Amino acid sequence: MNGESTPGEENGGAEGTAPEETESWWQVCRVAACCASVTLVTSLLVMPLAALVWGWSPSVIVSGSMEPALSRGDVVAARSATVQEVGGGAVISFKDAARGDRMTTHRAVERLEDGAAYRTKGDANRDPDPALVRAEQLEGIVTVAIPYAGTAWLWLQDGEWGAAAVAVAVYVLLLRGCRNGARDSGPALATP
Repeated sequence: MNGESTPGEENGGAEGTAPEETESWWQVCRVAACCASVTLVTSLLVMPLAALVWGWSPSVIVSGSMEPALSRGDVVAARSATVQEVGGGAVISFKDAARGDRMTTHRAVERLEDGAAYRTKGDANRDPDPALVRAEQLEGIVTVAIPYAGTAWLWLQDGEWGAAAVAVAVYVLLLRGCRNGARDSGPALATP
């Protein structure tokens, strides 16, 4: 009360407490990590939508037939192409008549019938696909692959509601942490 401070009061609290600057740097680090995580996850979720805007066709890899190049849960975007544009070895997406026109992504391993069709094969499969891919089935050449971006979609498709709920909860908590951390850190950063 006489204008002098005791040891520890100059730090704003009891002896042994960290100065406000340490707390503010902790806030900066926490908010930065939170924002980086949210930006990464949001980017992974938005990239397939951006592919649609560019006119590409995004789809989720649902099996391990293209391992190790593409894994289950990856999202691929295929740009439109004609059968003649597809070179041997290109990874293509096509409507598979043997699977009810479900989108399939495999490698073109052989051009047949004067370039009007391709034989395809999954990298992890022993044998080529039994049916040829014709021009009307071709969706395009895979141009972009985004690892793990479709994992949540697979959880929903497979009925793994618990995993999907946990992922959503973690994302919401990250969003809240970024928002609350940024709001809380404002005045602390201004302290000299």
